[in-house]
This record gives sequence, structure tokens and C-alpha cells, in this order.
Amino acid sequence: MAPSRSRSPTRESLKKEALVPAKDDVMAAHHLRTSYAPPRQSKFRVAAILRFVRPDGTAGVIKAVNAEPHDANIRGAICAERIALGTFQKDEAALGSRIVRVVCATDCKSAIFPGPLCREFLTATCQPDVEVIATGSDEAWVAHPLRELLPLPSLYRLRDQDSMKALGAELGAKVARPTEAKMALAYEEAVACACAQLAQAAVFPVLFAAAVTFSDGRVHSASELKGIEYGCTVDAVSLLLPEMVKARKEGKSPPAVIVQADNFGLAHAPFAGARSLLVEHGFGSVTVCGHDDDGKWASPITALESLPHANFMEIF
Repeated sequence: MAPSRSRSPTRESLKKEALVPAKDDVMAAHHLRTSYAPPRQSKFRVAAILRFVRPDGTAGVIKAVNAEPHDANIRGAICAERIALGTFQKDEAALGSRIVRVVCATDCKSAIFPGPLCREFLTATCQPDVEVIATGSDEAWVAHPLRELLPLPSLYRLRDQDSMKALGAELGAKVARPTEAKMALAYEEAVACACAQLAQAAVFPVLFAAAVTFSDGRVHSASELKGIEYGCTVDAVSLLLPEMVKARKEGKSPPAVIVQADNFGLAHAPFAGARSLLVEHGFGSVTVCGHDDDGKWASPITALESLPHANFMEIF
């Protein structure tokens, strides 16, 4: 077990801490995991360790555990990684500190990587080469760079509202519709739907909608429902799922491709939560796509391929 450290270490010890072996952070995460009572709903503990380095070379860690509401609305659960990231944003981000390692320790015997929501939040906060370590209760661990955990990340990652609008206007002026017929149908419908939601710009200036093209050519679209409390927002792709489930129950043509787009005409892969719902509810083979950082169409992938190393679903 890694030795405990003072809350106010010296500058010399902090510089050494930046070179701490991964094993020490893994053991610290397990010590944290076993030090608190499991959440009352899932009975499943997750502990996170964020290691960061400041511009002057000193370093530190932030520790957090998962939290769940004491009622039946499981949507209110908060992941350990995102709790730790909130503390990082409050205390370190404005100082120019950068996260260099994330450790996720869980009660599952085998290692499982952070879930989709945490991957997305990490991608919006950290550089793509950040080391992400997953470790299970057997204390074995595996690591991947963050870039490998969320293909087709948001075009707007690491940006604020003003720079998002500037990038949207810049890339939107040069993007082209896709050449594949079903994808083009979904893209055009999604863009039109996004541009029709201008009233929601008062909540946030980037407006999203999504469309699914079924194998018979039928198209169904939905607009994101923004919430003044941002966490209440329901993304557009998730709002397509009821129609997709209905079509499956009625024996109609299956969904073939989904495109999410914004009011600037930029296409985005589904947000992380929607990726998970697509895979968990049997739509992992649906094609998704989006524009890359240069405004060109990225290579299409399936919803399942958009969530690599998603072994967290194997525990159910």
C-alpha cells in the first residue's frame, strides 16, 4: 500500500510525486475504495484518483468516490471521476495545471474503464495522451491513453461558448453533405431540425438535433431538449430511441444510420450517454458518423465501435 501523504507536502516532495509509479496510485485508489460504505442503490463502489502537474512542476492528487441519491431516480447518480474533475476545475484548472493520470478502481473483480459520461467529461478537460488506468478488486490493472476510449470526440472539446461559436461558423462555412444516401438524408434532416430550435439558444448557443434513417429510407428526427439546469438536458440522439424501439417491436425496417448535427451544419457522433443507450438497448450495429476537426467527414463507425473497451456492461 502506498504510504499516506501530508495534506501540505513540501515543494520538494511534490516534485517527486509527479514521478510516482502507476502502481502506487492504483493501490491508493483501492485503499480509498475500501474505506467507505457502498452506495445504497447499486451497492457498487468506484474510487477515482486524478494525478495532476502544475506549471512549476509540482504535483498532487485529487481523490473522489461515486455518490447516488437515496431515492429511485438513479439518473441523479454522480460518478467518482466527474466528482474529482469538478474539484480539479475549482482548484487547479485556472492555475494551468494539467491532469496526467486517472485511476478508476471498482468493486468488479476485473478492471473496467470509466463509463461513457466520464470519458466524455475527461475528453473535455484533459489532453488525449492522459493515462487512464482501470483496476478491479483483484488489484490487477490495465491502461490506455484517453484518446482510445472515445472515438469521434466533440468538435467543441476544451472550448468555451465564444470559441465554440467561432469554430462552428468557421467550419460550417466549408462542410459538405455526405455522399452516402442514407447518411445524407439523416444529415439534412438533422441540420434543418437544429436550425429550427433558435428559441433554445437563450439557454446555450449551440443547438443540436439528430435524425435516424431506417433501412427502408424512412427518416425520423428529434431536437435536443435543453434545460436551464444543464444536467437536465436530454440529447437529441437519446430522443430517437423511442421511435427505434417502437419500429423494432412492430417488425418494421431497422435503423441504419444516425447523424447528429448542430445549427452551424457540423455533424457530431452521438454524445456519450446516447452511445451507451444505443449499445445497451440493442442498436450497437447502427452506423454513426460526424465531421472531424478539419470539417471533413470522418470514417463511419458503428455505435458499438464508438465505445471501445466498454467492458463495464459485462457486469450485468
